[in-house]
Amino acid sequence: MQKTLRRLAFVPLLLAACSRSESVQEQIADPKVGDVYVVQFQPRGTTTARYFFYHLYRVAPDSVYLHPARTDSPTPDADLRQLSFEPTPTTIAYTRAELRELLQQQPGDVTKSQLIRVRRP
Repeated sequence: MQKTLRRLAFVPLLLAACSRSESVQEQIADPKVGDVYVVQFQPRGTTTARYFFYHLYRVAPDSVYLHPARTDSPTPDADLRQLSFEPTPTTIAYTRAELRELLQQQPGDVTKSQLIRVRRP
């Protein structure tokens, strides 16, 4: 009985630890090499959301560097191994301020692009 009560005493601590996850804002404020940024967008002429992925490969004090995936996905939970993150001439650099702007849709953006998630290994 006492063993059971001791085990039950740890349940709230475990639940609290599991439920504590960083928000997207916290994750982009502290970028990590290996992060994958998930951007939701709406292709022109459609009302369907699609998702594009960017692999963060370098972090500098004032900026981050990303490789885009070669393909998009109909779901934000796509298998990252299938997306072919490879260095390309379209490598992208963002300042930290520009990175924060990705959290909001920008006026005039017809694709309604917005960073919605950071997938952290």
